[in-house]
Amino acid sequence: MTDLVTQLPRRIREVREQLDISQEAAARALGVSQPTYSRIEDGSRPLKGDELVLLADLFGVRASAITGVLALRERARFAARTDGGTAEMTAMRERLYAYLELDDYLTQQGVPAR
Repeated sequence: MTDLVTQLPRRIREVREQLDISQEAAARALGVSQPTYSRIEDGSRPLKGDELVLLADLFGVRASAITGVLALRERARFAARTDGGTAEMTAMRERLYAYLELDDYLTQQGVPAR
């Protein structure tokens, strides 16, 4: 098991608690029961990729803040081939960051690329 997979439940709980969000509220955001959400936080149920995005939205953070995958911004900057500051390029880079974060998480979960 990778470090990300083993640490993710703890990281989710820590972020949720720091923001004073209940397990019930998090469960509602994911469309699951509170006991199911509790199993996500104790690591007995894996978090799905779309659930990671929903939690990031609920917590008001990027997915990388939950997963701890911070090196993606540097990879994305080179992939975008820009350091520019125009609004269009900034928006494109932000989307690219989000996709790379999700791709990295799904790869860590063993979800194959199609």
